[in-house]
Amino acid sequence: MSLLPETKNIQSKMALFCRTGNEVELPGTTPNRFHHYRRLIFNIIEEHLESSFPIANEFIDSDTWDEMLNDFFSKHDCQSYQVWQIAGEFYKYAEKENYASKYQLPFLNNLLKFEWEELRLYNMENIKYPSYNNEGDILNDSLSLNPEHVLFQLEYPIHKQTPINAIENKGNYFVLLFREKETGKVQFMDLSVWYALVIEQLSKSEITLTDLLNEAPKLFGEIDIEALTESTMQFVEDLKSKQFVLGYKI
Repeated sequence: MSLLPETKNIQSKMALFCRTGNEVELPGTTPNRFHHYRRLIFNIIEEHLESSFPIANEFIDSDTWDEMLNDFFSKHDCQSYQVWQIAGEFYKYAEKENYASKYQLPFLNNLLKFEWEELRLYNMENIKYPSYNNEGDILNDSLSLNPEHVLFQLEYPIHKQTPINAIENKGNYFVLLFREKETGKVQFMDLSVWYALVIEQLSKSEITLTDLLNEAPKLFGEIDIEALTESTMQFVEDLKSKQFVLGYKI
């Protein structure tokens, strides 16, 4: 059933007021009480974003953080119907509005991304796990991975250091986040470029570790293949113990 034009107009005006705080005239409202609606709604969004980005909230000056939230709340037209997903819209909005430069917080995009991806993985709908065998050849059989994961690159090591210290160590960092099947807990691992490549390729195709190791000299030049093979096998065994590598593809 469609709303009457008058009702829709009243709802739009009320929503605009709750977002911006700019006064509007609405029939049946008491002007000196109307501001409570905005306060209550803003408090919900504020509490959600502070709990979604606890590290950012801790390390960013409170006045700056409040200014960011007010700007987002006032100007961004949220599309999410689930409150927890608004955190993702805040991250994208901060990136689009270049808050990192505006507030001289070079680590900001990386930090918001890391915290958002952790939240997204924790709350995402379950992905069906593939069938797999527990026994196989670690080098020559295709490995089955936990599908509930994300692999991404950062400029600052905010997953290992405080944001302030991370500023001094700009570089290329690779992070794996995955959700444990039994507990739902999100784990993260810092990866070298080689291990990041291994996980990326294993998750995309039927490629084996032997296939990847054979390509390593083309990527890195002269390399001790025997040592690389041993360390890669140990890495995969570690991932098996963490239940990220599930087993061998059927």
